[in-house]
Amino acid sequence: MKQQRGSALLLVLLVLGVLAVYFSLGTLGGVQAERDRNTSTALGQAREALIGFASGYRYLVNPNEVFGYLPCPDSNNSGTASPPCAAANVAVLGRFPWKTKSIAVAPLRDHSAQCLWYAVSGAAKDNPKTSPMNWDAPGQFVVQDATGTLLAGSTPHDRAWAVLLAPHEALTGQDRTATIGPATECGGNMLANNYLEGSIVLAGGGAISTLILGTAASREAGINNDSGTWISASDIFDRLKKRSDFKADIDDMLGDLALCLNTLNPSDPALTASTGNKGVDQIISACPAQGTLKVNVLAGWRNNLLYAKPAAGLTVNGAVGCVAVLLFAGERTLRSLAPPGPQIRATGAQTGNATLFGDPAMYLEGANTVFPAGGAYGGAGFFDPGSASADVVRCIKGLPAGSLQESFAQDFPRFVAIGAGAVPDLAHMSVKLVNAVGAAGACFWSPTAVPLARKTLRAHHEFEFSFADDFALTGTGTDRGNGFSLQLVSADVGTAPSACGTGGTMGTLDGSDPWGANSIILETDVHRDAVSADLAGNHSAILLNGSIDHSQPGASMSPACDGTAAGCRHAPANLFEESIPTGHNQRLELHSGCNAGCSVCNPSAHAAPNDYLRVTVWVDCKDCNDVATDLDRSHHVPSLQRCITPNAALNSVYYGFTGGFNAGAGQQAVSLSHLVVRSE
Repeated sequence: MKQQRGSALLLVLLVLGVLAVYFSLGTLGGVQAERDRNTSTALGQAREALIGFASGYRYLVNPNEVFGYLPCPDSNNSGTASPPCAAANVAVLGRFPWKTKSIAVAPLRDHSAQCLWYAVSGAAKDNPKTSPMNWDAPGQFVVQDATGTLLAGSTPHDRAWAVLLAPHEALTGQDRTATIGPATECGGNMLANNYLEGSIVLAGGGAISTLILGTAASREAGINNDSGTWISASDIFDRLKKRSDFKADIDDMLGDLALCLNTLNPSDPALTASTGNKGVDQIISACPAQGTLKVNVLAGWRNNLLYAKPAAGLTVNGAVGCVAVLLFAGERTLRSLAPPGPQIRATGAQTGNATLFGDPAMYLEGANTVFPAGGAYGGAGFFDPGSASADVVRCIKGLPAGSLQESFAQDFPRFVAIGAGAVPDLAHMSVKLVNAVGAAGACFWSPTAVPLARKTLRAHHEFEFSFADDFALTGTGTDRGNGFSLQLVSADVGTAPSACGTGGTMGTLDGSDPWGANSIILETDVHRDAVSADLAGNHSAILLNGSIDHSQPGASMSPACDGTAAGCRHAPANLFEESIPTGHNQRLELHSGCNAGCSVCNPSAHAAPNDYLRVTVWVDCKDCNDVATDLDRSHHVPSLQRCITPNAALNSVYYGFTGGFNAGAGQQAVSLSHLVVRSE
């Protein structure tokens, strides 16, 4: 019996021992898991802070720079970035600069209370900068673990731009004694080998460095207990490309080049494609960017531009008459040409340089891989973040004989201000129309006669009212007024307008005026006047011959804003005068040579009976400022449209902005910018 009791006791003790070991190991495992979670949280917060820094760089650090740059590391344990860090294109290792104003997080620590370390590629750091800064810039870090398993860096574009490192507990031989001097938040010293085992040597110059992270086995062996995370170019640009100002950078760069190129004679040598850099060197030299920000955007993104001027046989998105094609290649995707695989833009042979043309297959897809030969090119006209890899294409026509193009960007000083209420701003190439003296209006006229008969005239401009007004919504308070117009007047008078209308008629030249008697008015009205048969609320309209009376035949108004009427009342009713007022745009197209209903227009056939004009207006259209070609009406539904009875006095026109505004509590004003007018 005693032997049985002893055996039972031994069995109980054995079971208890096994359970003790089990729970001990489970607890240790739980502790380690919690430690790993704490470290991962710190690394994740630091990573998010750096991506935020890069994606907001223009507003956080430098208002004249492109987005995407990362800060220098902290090299003196102060918690702040230490620029400049090494030479251009040289990778740098230091502590994570948590205290930098544009990052501003707590001193992030791993589970052993050690502050994080940080390595940044030379191509990504913000001081000193290298060019280009875009989504194709290769990183300089290959990341692997202690077993040799590759974690990041299988291609140049998969290499990390930056790596964040958690050093954990000191291993044998590491001395983390504080450096003599003022105490710092993180403590310790700046000798990387006292903290990091697999990340202490960075290759010089623009060479590639391999950073090695620890594993459970290397940690247990006391060889390497570093852990970390990394940031690639795609991590930053996946966020950046959704920004409206990122899209604006790309569209403005492409638009500025196209605008300039379309003012050159088609035979001008400046339109010749270069033999290097995918054809763009010559056109960039002929049409350099203006302004620090635009210069930096072009420097950062010119590798994504391609240009060709083949001998013949060129159409762009179905448009004929193109003598050249300008393209912006989107994000890398899969090659359309053999051999199959991803697009890579890393070497000179791929990207091009002054002596190498580059490989278009690494940039363009589908039918556009015919580049640089003639053919049918197609794609979006503007950058779309939802289709970031899509090619963006522009038709370049130059300025053929008999065509004309003017813009604020290139011709602003030539415009003539009439009246005290017209205030030109040469620095920003815009004009503000405000309340003039007494009952007078304010005008800003071009001195150039623009051909209209046998032509298509296209125009685009942006505008912004100065003051908010809820009157149209509530019917209470003061109804600010009055508004502005883009007026096209007969050039048969022989000289450009030297007068302006009254404030009550928004500065328009009326029917008693030799210029206004035969004219087309694009009215933007923010004040309801019963005498003019205005609809309630802010409205736009196509009006004729100096009259802004909507009761005139053919001047019908509609709330639809779908091109079925000559005028429309917008929704909300105070559109243009929001709180706070925002920017808006208008696109205008006049086609001559139309039949009586303007269902068919052929400018070359402009003679009786096909001598009607179709006037089409888009208000607040998206991606519609390229006036080299007509808008696709299936994608851009017009806001207003009117078929105009023939009038020989409109064979050519002068044009300008007119405005008339109240004073005192009812005052209003408008700023007008980015005007482009083309007749061809």
